[in-house]
Amino acid sequence: MRKLYYAGGSIIISDQVCKSILRYGRALARSGSSDLVVLPAFTENFGKGVAHILLGPASQMLSVPTAEFDIDLADAHMVEILESRTRELQPDRPEWQEDVAEVSSLDGYDWGI
Repeated sequence: MRKLYYAGGSIIISDQVCKSILRYGRALARSGSSDLVVLPAFTENFGKGVAHILLGPASQMLSVPTAEFDIDLADAHMVEILESRTRELQPDRPEWQEDVAEVSSLDGYDWGI
């Protein structure tokens, strides 16, 4: 699970939805367009709900892992939708295998500096 910070607030979403949102936000920024996205999230009381996010060229997002709980949302369809929208904006982009890398440990991590 990841906490996505956006516009002064945050939501808790699955890893895959978070990665898809970040990729889609980047594609929207590069194309100078925007979109309203409705996605599965957890509420402040840890109940299942939905979040509405307006993504655009000036969107600033930050995601961090959260250890608050480890319950996955049934969100494969949401990932498919977001990746389809991203492909429409970037039809020549290769697969995203290492685009938003997972880091399980910071020991020995190559920061690229």
